[in-house]
Amino acid sequence: MHGEYGVMFNNIIVNILLIFDDPIFWIVSIILIILLLLLCIAWILNKVMDLGEAHPKPAKYSLIILVLVSMVAGGFKIRDLYYERPPYHFWSELLKKNHKPFNVSQEEFEAKNRAGYCWRDRKYYSKKELWHKAIKSLTGRMIYENNLFWDNKVLDAEGKRSWTSADCERWNSCKVWRVPVSLTNQEFKAYIGDGEHYREKVDGLKNAENVQTYMYTSDKNYINDEFQLKDFILIHDNIEGTTIYGKNCCSILNKTEWSVIRKNYNLYFVKSEIGTFVEESKIPEDLNINSWGIGNFYLSVTNFTIGDKRELLDKPNNVFYLNNCGDILYKPFYFTQ
Repeated sequence: MHGEYGVMFNNIIVNILLIFDDPIFWIVSIILIILLLLLCIAWILNKVMDLGEAHPKPAKYSLIILVLVSMVAGGFKIRDLYYERPPYHFWSELLKKNHKPFNVSQEEFEAKNRAGYCWRDRKYYSKKELWHKAIKSLTGRMIYENNLFWDNKVLDAEGKRSWTSADCERWNSCKVWRVPVSLTNQEFKAYIGDGEHYREKVDGLKNAENVQTYMYTSDKNYINDEFQLKDFILIHDNIEGTTIYGKNCCSILNKTEWSVIRKNYNLYFVKSEIGTFVEESKIPEDLNINSWGIGNFYLSVTNFTIGDKRELLDKPNNVFYLNNCGDILYKPFYFTQ
């Protein structure tokens, strides 16, 4: 019985988190807070008017001060409610991508999730099918990161917002390129070399035929691209550098395959003081994530940054959680020790 109550409690917590991360919830909350503030102001004004009849001059200054204080306090509170994100932000976003249909019981929902079912697409995916889905989702993560540069939301060394959009524009950067060439990570690193002209070689590939460029996840070419090409590389470029994903960059792992190498990785979720993905993001504790359709599969990723003269690792740099539909969890993720 204790285990059943624990599962029930965790389910309640997850559903509450989904409500808290719903924009409609925050809009309604803000409206209610504004109405509450107006009622408080009206009550205060009524009291001040009563006081003003007895003491006109002090009441006038008291009214001005109270109104100013109320406006400032209310503004800060609304700002906090709008901008603060819970520590499970990315987790909640991933749950929304494979949510429970209204006509399905919680028991059936969790049972099929554990079996690897994708409710959104109404099917079970093979590892080969998930690879294409996961690569598209990984590209979406790169675009998300780049958009932080375009929106000037990257922090500098002092924790202050850095004005990066001008640099993105000036250097034709903060984009992702899908280049239809057959190069592994090792072959690409050998191709560009360590000399002075490696940047020219990378730029030449960006301008090759049939290259797709992505700036936003709303771009039609990104939406319509199912990443079904057999051979291609990804070039992720922003102010922090240029990262290469060769045609052998990524592979799908099931739970058993992941458990074999799990000891070599640490989970990264803490808040960064500089750079992108600054939100502290976690997975709710004591939760069977497989019951929510996450963690049956993982995406292992091996990439490298141009100009980095170190040898390529013989194991993935990062490993991301996947849901049963091939969407990756942006954060937390695993990285090599």
